[in-house]
Amino acid sequence: MSKKIKLIFLWLARTLGVFALCHYLYRFHVRVLCYHGFAYLDEHQFRPKLFMRPDTFAARLNYLARSQYRIVSLSEALTNPQRERQLVLTMDDGWSGTAELVGQTLQQHQFPLMLYVTSYYADKQIPVLNVAVSYLLWKTRQNSLSLALPEQPVLNAELPAARPAELVRQICQQLDALPDVAQRSAALYQLAEQLGVSLVHDGKALFRLLNNDELTTLQRANVELQLHTHRHCSPLDSTAFADEISQNRSWLAQFTPPQQLVHFCYPSGEYQAEHLPLLQKNGLQTATTTHIGLHQPGSDPLQIRRVLDGEDVHWLELEAELSGFSALLRRLLGVSA
Repeated sequence: MSKKIKLIFLWLARTLGVFALCHYLYRFHVRVLCYHGFAYLDEHQFRPKLFMRPDTFAARLNYLARSQYRIVSLSEALTNPQRERQLVLTMDDGWSGTAELVGQTLQQHQFPLMLYVTSYYADKQIPVLNVAVSYLLWKTRQNSLSLALPEQPVLNAELPAARPAELVRQICQQLDALPDVAQRSAALYQLAEQLGVSLVHDGKALFRLLNNDELTTLQRANVELQLHTHRHCSPLDSTAFADEISQNRSWLAQFTPPQQLVHFCYPSGEYQAEHLPLLQKNGLQTATTTHIGLHQPGSDPLQIRRVLDGEDVHWLELEAELSGFSALLRRLLGVSA
């Protein structure tokens, strides 16, 4: 179904009162909205689900402020399943634009928001390599690249013919092989210069995560910091997984008492059944996924569904998800998400 036809269909459903009916049918389901980062320049065109324009986010929060939804924390929503139309705001990763670009919006509304922070890049304060490299390859107008790093084979690539995902993997593998983060960062900026793309806009570094001061400031705007692993990965090995949680929890303990760090977001939303007992073993009480939908009362709190908002999500699409119409449609069609 094309986007235009889909929007016409949703408009008809809303006009005929189907959205309102679904609001009632799904009134006890919890809506968990998911956001990520915000665009300084054109990142919303690069990855519209990962980066949103600040104006779009401000409009979303203004809409929620006027809406029928009760904006609550995740803990409050799960402990009060009898309440109607509860909505939870969550945000993944901890991109710097959360403070620099939409901090005032968050201060204005003071909605409770859970921010899942991956701590490695927040601690190191260099650009997130795989996202930055992907952006360079997306934006460059060069036809080739040559990456020559110490003790690594020279990596040459013809860009129009290269498979982007594989090339990103190869470049990041070589960057990660450098002995310290300063060298990795320097090599990344050298690659950006070679490709004719800047990773800085108006003096602001792109693809950086929030630093300590910014995270502390956001806490004053009713932002709750929670777990997203240290290196943005969920290994199945129990020891490796426990280490990811432990390092993430230890780093976040400078902002939040460790005993309160019990909420988790699966990196990239990816998980397997084997992860569930590992979460319980490590003292985690909730975990959010990227499976689309509403959270039904009594459902597993370690497999919470969310509604992923983005720059490419039309208002009607968002309303269809929040009302429960899209969930009903998927159920009738036998479609899982």
